[in-house]
Amino acid sequence: MRTKTDEPIPYRFSLKTMPPHFAKQAVAPPRLLDGLRDASELAVVALTSLAGFGKTSLLVQLRRELIAGGAAVAWLTAEATDDSATFIPALLASLRMAIGLDLPARSFDQVGQVGTDLWLASEILVQIHELARPTYILIDDLHHLADEQSIDFIYYLIRNAPPNFHVVISSRAEPPFPVEELHAHGLYAQFGTEDLRLRLDDTVAFLRRRLGDDIDIETCARLHERTEGWPMALQITTAALAKKSDIASTVAGLSGATGDIARYFSQFVLEGLEPAAVDMLVRASILKTLHPTLCTALSGLDDSAEVLARLEQTTGLATSVVGSDRVYRLHPLFIEHLQSRLEAFAPEVRRELHATAAEWLAAHGMVEQAAEHAFAAGRTQQAMDWIEKRLRYLGVQGRIVEVLAWLDRLPPEEITRREGIQLTAAWACALCYRPRDAERLTDVILARPDVTPEIELQANIVRSAVAIHCDDYERARGCVESYDPELGPLYCNSLSFIAIHSGFPERARHYQQISDGRGRVARSFYDAMYGAFAVGLSYLIEGQAAEAARVFRAALERAETSTGWRSLPAAMQAAGLAAACWELGAEEEARALLANRLDLIEQAALPDAVILAYVTLARYESQKGREGKAFDALNSLAAIGESRAQPRLVAASLGEQIRQHAVRNRVVSCRMLMNGLDEIAANGTANGLEAELRLIRELAVARVALLDFDYDGAITALDQAERIAAELRRGRDQITIRILRACCSASPDESALRLLAEAMSLAESFELVRAVADDWPAAVECLTDLDQAGPARAAGVSPGFIERVRERCRPGWAASPSAEPAEKAPKVRAAHLSAREMELLGALAHGRSNKEIARMFDVGTETIKWHMKNLLSKLNAANRRHAVDRARLLGILD
Repeated sequence: MRTKTDEPIPYRFSLKTMPPHFAKQAVAPPRLLDGLRDASELAVVALTSLAGFGKTSLLVQLRRELIAGGAAVAWLTAEATDDSATFIPALLASLRMAIGLDLPARSFDQVGQVGTDLWLASEILVQIHELARPTYILIDDLHHLADEQSIDFIYYLIRNAPPNFHVVISSRAEPPFPVEELHAHGLYAQFGTEDLRLRLDDTVAFLRRRLGDDIDIETCARLHERTEGWPMALQITTAALAKKSDIASTVAGLSGATGDIARYFSQFVLEGLEPAAVDMLVRASILKTLHPTLCTALSGLDDSAEVLARLEQTTGLATSVVGSDRVYRLHPLFIEHLQSRLEAFAPEVRRELHATAAEWLAAHGMVEQAAEHAFAAGRTQQAMDWIEKRLRYLGVQGRIVEVLAWLDRLPPEEITRREGIQLTAAWACALCYRPRDAERLTDVILARPDVTPEIELQANIVRSAVAIHCDDYERARGCVESYDPELGPLYCNSLSFIAIHSGFPERARHYQQISDGRGRVARSFYDAMYGAFAVGLSYLIEGQAAEAARVFRAALERAETSTGWRSLPAAMQAAGLAAACWELGAEEEARALLANRLDLIEQAALPDAVILAYVTLARYESQKGREGKAFDALNSLAAIGESRAQPRLVAASLGEQIRQHAVRNRVVSCRMLMNGLDEIAANGTANGLEAELRLIRELAVARVALLDFDYDGAITALDQAERIAAELRRGRDQITIRILRACCSASPDESALRLLAEAMSLAESFELVRAVADDWPAAVECLTDLDQAGPARAAGVSPGFIERVRERCRPGWAASPSAEPAEKAPKVRAAHLSAREMELLGALAHGRSNKEIARMFDVGTETIKWHMKNLLSKLNAANRRHAVDRARLLGILD
C-alpha cells in the first residue's frame, strides 16, 4: 500500500498551487454553476472567454463545491514565464497536496530527463485510479502556457485519464490540444464568452443579492443594458452603487467617462498601454467598428491591429465582430471614456478625423457610415449625395430606426426635393408612430403629376399603416378597399390587423402565409416583425396563448439579434410575449420581458402592444400586493390613450381598473369608473372599433352587477358580451364570460359548478392557468368543491390543473423561483392531450358529429368547437379525419 511522503514541497512550486480568495459576492449565476457542475463529470471542461467574464471566479466556486462533495481538488495557475521545468513540477506539487500523491521531492528536479515525464504522468494516473475518489485538477489562465512539453504532458494525462480524473481549465483562447477528438468521444465540454455573459435574470439576481430585494427590475434592466452582461463592469458598478442612496438615479446617470468605471479604465487598462496606442484608441472612438487600417489612418500607428488584438485578449473591452476579418467593436462604456478624452482635442482636429474616416469608409463601400462622418466634418452636401443612395436600401432592409435618424438630420427642403427617399421616409414615419410626418410625405408623393399606380398604391398602404397605428380602423379599411391577390403581399400586414379587429383572426394568419409565399422579393425585417406580431396577436385573442408565445418568442429572438435588446421591434414582440407568458402562469418572465422597454412601447408601438404591456404590468403589480403601482400603470395607459386620441386605450384602462376593484368588492369605485366607460361609448368616436368597446363595457357592467348581487342584470350584460365575443372570435373573452356566469349564483350550486367546470376545461385546453385567478379569485372555495364534484370529472378537468389555478387564487401567492420558464410550458406536443380531448378524439374515431358529441358531454356545441380547434392544433391536423389518422400514426389511438 502506498504511503504519503512527508517530504516538503519546494516553496517555488507551492505558490503556484494556491487558489485565489473566494469572493462572497461573486457574479457567477447559479445556472452557469449548475451547467459547469454537470459538465465536470467529463474528462475535460474548458472555460474560454475574454478577460473580465469571471472564469477564475467560476473555478474558485466550483472548487468549493467539489471539495464539499468529497472530491479531491488540485489547483494550478499558469503564467507566461512557465516552461516544463516550472509548470510540470508545480502540477505534481498541486496533486501531491490534494490527494497525497506518493512522489518523493526529488521527482521535481527530474522533470525533463529522458523518460521521466512519461513515467511521472503514468504514475500520477495509476495512483489517482487506485484512489477511487473523484479527483480534479483546475488549471487557471492556461492561455499563458506556450511550452509544448508542458502542453503534451497535460494532454497525455487527459487522453489516458481514469474515469475518476477530470481536468477543468480556464483560458482566453481555445485549449492548445486537439479538442475535436475529445469532443467526438464525448469527453469534452466548453463554455464560451456568450455562455459566461450575464443574462437579464442573472443581473437581477446578483443585484438583489448585493443591494437587496427593493431594487426594481427596471433599474436592473437599465444596468444590464449599459454593461452588456459583462461581469467585470457589473462588479465595478455595483461596488459604487452600494455607497449610493438613490440607486435608480445613479444607474440612469451611469457613464464610462466619470466615477469608478472611468478610474478602472484609466488605471487598469490605459496605463498599461503605450501613449501612442492610447492616442490611437481615443482617435478611433469616433468609429462604430474599428478597422485596423482605418485606425492607422486616423492615428499613424502602424501596429493598430496588434493593439486591438491585445486589448481583446487582456481586457475584453474590444471584441471581434462576428463574420468580419480583424474588425473590432469597443464596449459602450469604454467608448464613453475614450470620447471624454477626445473632447480635449481642438474642434478642427476632430473635424479632420471625421473627414478622414468619411473618405476611407466611402472608398471601402461603407457609404452610410461615410455619410455620418461627412456630416460631422461639416461636409453636408457630400453626405446628402451619399445618403440618398443608401436610404432606400436601409428601408428595404427594414432598418427603419436608422432611416429616421437620418431624416431628423436632413433639412426638410432636401426631403421634399429628393423624390428617391420620400416613400422610404413615409414608411419609416408610419412604422415608428410619427403619423403627421407620414401623412405629409404621402401627400407630397400623391401630389406629384407623374406618380405611377404602384407608387400610389404604396402611398395608400402607408396611409393604412398610419391609420392602424392611430387605432382608426375605419380609415384603415378605406385605404385598402380592394384586395388584389397579386398585390396581396404588398399590404398583407394592413389586411391582417384589419381582419383581427373585424372578427376574423384566422384570416390574419392566412394573409401572412400569402405574404411569405407569394412575395416578389424577400420581406423586409420590419414587415416581417409586424406580420409576426399580427399572427401572435391573432392567437392570443383566440385564447391560444401557447401558440402566441411560440410566435412572439421566435420573433423576439430575431428582433434582439438584428436590432438589439432595447429596440422597438424587440419591445413590441416582448409586449405580446409578456401577455402570453402571464396567461400561461410564467408571471416573473412576463414582468422581466417588459423591463426597460415600456418607454419604447409607449412612444411608438401599436395600440394593441401598448394595451398588452400595461395591462400585464398592472396585473403583475397587483399580484405582488403593490396595488398603487398597478393603478399607476393603468393610469399611464389611459394617459397614453388620451395623448394619442385613441379611446380604446382609455377604455382598456378603465375596464381593467374596474376588474381590479371588482375582485376587491369596491362597488363605489367601480361605478365611478363606469361613468368614464359610458362617456366613451356615448361619444361615438370608436373609429371602427365599436364592437370591442362595447365588449369592454358589457364585461364591466356585469362585474358591477355582480357586486350589487343583481344576477339578472349580470346575465343580461354577459349575454350581450358573449354575442360580441363570438362575433369577434374573442376566445379568451369567452372563457372570461363563462367564468363570470358561474358567479351569477348566490351559492356554488350544481349549475354554477358545471359552468365553472366548462370554463376550466377550455382554460386547461389552452393552458390558461391564470384565467380564474384574474377573473374570479373568490372562486377558491368553488374550486375545492369542483375538485371533489362530478362536473370537473365530466368536463375532463385534471386535478393538477385545478390545483395550479387554486394556488394563484390564494392571497399572497407568489411564483416559485424554481418554476420552469415559459419557453418550455407553451410548447405543445401532439401526445399532450387532456382527458376531455382524448374523449373527443374517441368520439371522432366513431364518426360522431359536433351535436352528438355535445349531447354526450352535456355541453354546448360552441364548447365542442373550442375543444376541436385546440385538438386539431395539437395534432397538426387539417380536419377531423386527418386528426384521427394522425392520432393513430402517433400511437394515441389504437
